[in-house]
Amino acid sequence: MRTLAQTVLFVLTVFELTLGLLAGTVALLSLITETIARAVAGLDERFARRFRLARVSPKLRQELADVLYGITTTPAGGAR
Repeated sequence: MRTLAQTVLFVLTVFELTLGLLAGTVALLSLITETIARAVAGLDERFARRFRLARVSPKLRQELADVLYGITTTPAGGAR
């Protein structure tokens, strides 16, 4: 019985470390993605000023975000 308990403890420890590594990787990718998005937003502003273009309004930006969010999520029932 003791051997079984030690084996289960070992498996749970490996599972915990694997999930921690996965969570850390996801967090790092999220941070990198957000950094790139902020850099692109800054370039967007400078590009628009340089060529005297109308910048994207905050309202249009929010509408685009809502559309993209709607594409990436599914309703509670799972059907579209």
